[in-house]
Order: sequence, then structure tokens, then C-alpha cells
Amino acid sequence: MANTGVECGDDFILRLENARVEVKAKFSRAKALLEERENTLLAQLNDIEDDYLERQQRDVTHKNELIATREHLHNTLKGNDSRTTLQAMLVPLEAEFMRLQELEHQFEIFWNRENELEDLLKDMGTIRIIKLDKKANNEMSYKMKKRPLLTGCKFRENSTLRGEFKWPTVIEVHPNTNLYVLDPLNNRVQVLDSSCKFLFSFSENMNNPAGVCFYKDQVYVTQNQTQVLNIYSTKGGFIRTAGKGKDFRLKSPLRICSSRFTGNIYICEQDNRVQILNEDLSFNNFIRKLVSPREVKVTREAIFILDKQSLCLHEYNLQHERIRDLISFGNKHCNVSDSFHFCLDADSNILLTDYIVCCVLIFSQEGKLLHSFGKKGEKRGEFIKP
Repeated sequence: MANTGVECGDDFILRLENARVEVKAKFSRAKALLEERENTLLAQLNDIEDDYLERQQRDVTHKNELIATREHLHNTLKGNDSRTTLQAMLVPLEAEFMRLQELEHQFEIFWNRENELEDLLKDMGTIRIIKLDKKANNEMSYKMKKRPLLTGCKFRENSTLRGEFKWPTVIEVHPNTNLYVLDPLNNRVQVLDSSCKFLFSFSENMNNPAGVCFYKDQVYVTQNQTQVLNIYSTKGGFIRTAGKGKDFRLKSPLRICSSRFTGNIYICEQDNRVQILNEDLSFNNFIRKLVSPREVKVTREAIFILDKQSLCLHEYNLQHERIRDLISFGNKHCNVSDSFHFCLDADSNILLTDYIVCCVLIFSQEGKLLHSFGKKGEKRGEFIKP
């Protein structure tokens, strides 16, 4: 009986060892298949990259030749009597340009295919950023140069994944260059680094966040639904809630900004006013006689308030007295149809979005239009209701 027990024990150990060897063999085969798939995908990426660059270099040369030929024909056309003959020569030239435009469209398809393969590699646990040679002609390679080699910034309907957004509304840049992006439909703030890589998110006590700003290593987030102001650390740790009546009371707060020049906090409210708080978050003052203040910014010399319903950008002094209506929308003297957002650049120029014309306009502090860019569309440099 004792020998039988020993034999059973030995048999069990043998079967266990065989099972371990079999599992190890299966794992090795799976690992080999995974590496084979990765090598195949990388080979496809290299083929696409080589094909793209080869086509680009070939067509850059051809396009430059066509441009020179067309300019020569146009110059000859000005001083030549045989206009009909020269115009006939221009017809196939224009056809070649149409063909080149179609090739550029095919290049866009190559980029889309590359992105799909990159996503497959990431799903396999391998992250690689593919960088192409950018030494080609500037005129043909501008799309490649402006293509952001970034990950983690996606906009997808009903997405709750980190680094993806349902409907991002506000983005603010912290002095440490991190980006704080409001994702109100997910009731959270997502934080990205300067290359738009996801770092972390925070959502404690969030309920329809509407505005975000920074003040003394803290993050202030207005809550439109609960009508309070939440204070967080820069790492997203919840500190406290303000605005419940003991210190001040908010009414449907929207955008918020802080000023290092005045030391105050400015909060736009749908209740026809901008509320001003002191450094310790005690009440300071109101800016009233507004219709629907949407956004507020403060410089060393002035306060600018975008009033959505009155279609105007108001200018106030730091004593909260209105100076003038700096930019009025929708009249013949202004190039802005309607706007939801604006910001100030390093020179205190005003950048204003026009969501009807779908462009960005740049004004001086005196309200003079300096420059504009963008148009309606889905291509690079184009906008849909910015």
C-alpha cells in the first residue's frame, strides 16, 4: 500500500511536469506568432513609407517642371499673336495639375492607413512613433511637416476612455506646460503634457465643469450644475468647495480666470454679471449690466468680457468701470459674425473665434483687425464652428 502511494505521487508529479512543459511550449508559440505579426505590420509600415517618399520625390520634380513650363507659356502668351495655339498647349498642362491633386489625395489615404497600423501595434503592447524623412521640397511636404506625431488626443462620441473626450469645451495651459482640458459630458478634467500625451484625470465632486484656471499651485474649476467652485491641487487632489453662501454664492457659473496683476478671481455667471473674488476667495465686487457674459480675460491694464447675447467684447478698467465696447459683432464695421471664445496672446492681442464664418481673427488692444486665418472645412487649417 505504501509503494502504491509513492507511485501515485510520482505519477502526479510527472503529469504536472508534462503540463508545465506543454504550457511553456504554447506560450513560446504564442510569443513567436505575436512577434511575427509585429514584424509583418512593421514591414507594411516601411513599405507605405518608402512608397510615399518615392512618389513624393518623383512628383515634386514633375510638378516643379510643370510650374516652370506653365509660367513660360503664360509669359509667352502675353507677347505672342498665336494665342489659340498656346492656349491649346496649356490644356494638357492643366490636366497634369489635376492628376497631381489626385495624387495628393492618395497620399492622405496612405497617412490614414499608417495610423491604422500604428493603432494595431499599440494594441499589441508596442508603441512606436514613425518619423519620416522630411527633406523633400517644402511645397509638397507641408502636409507631412504639419502632421502631429502625437498620441492620446482623440474625440470619440460616448467615449469614457482616458485621453479621449466626448465634448471638450475649455483648454488651459498651466505654467508647467501641462494642458488641462474640460470634459464636461464625462464630468472630469483630463491633463495632458505638452506633446498631448495623457497624464491623468480627476473627477471628484465634478458636476458639469464649465471653466478652469490656476492660482498659486491650485486649480479652480467652476461647476455649472451644482453652482459652486471646486479647488484642486495641480495633481488633481480635491481640496475643498467654495461658493455655497458663507463666503460668496454663484449662479450658473461659466468661465473663470485669475489675474496676477490684480490678485483677483473673475467668474462669468449666466445671471448677467461677472463676480470678482479676492485672493482668499471672499467676495470683492460685481461687474453688472451684462446680458450673457461668456468669457473674461485680464491684462495689466484692462478687463475684457465677451458678452454672447449682446454680441460684443467689452473693455473695462481695473476699477471695474466700462471703458468702451471694443468689438461689436455682426455690423458692417466689424469682420466678426458671432463668437463664443477669445484669448490673449503674449502681446495682449485679442484672438477671437468666429463660429459662423469658421475662422480666427486677431485684433489689437485698440480693436483694429490685424490678421485672420482659417475657413470652413475639415482639412488642416479649417474649422467647423470653432
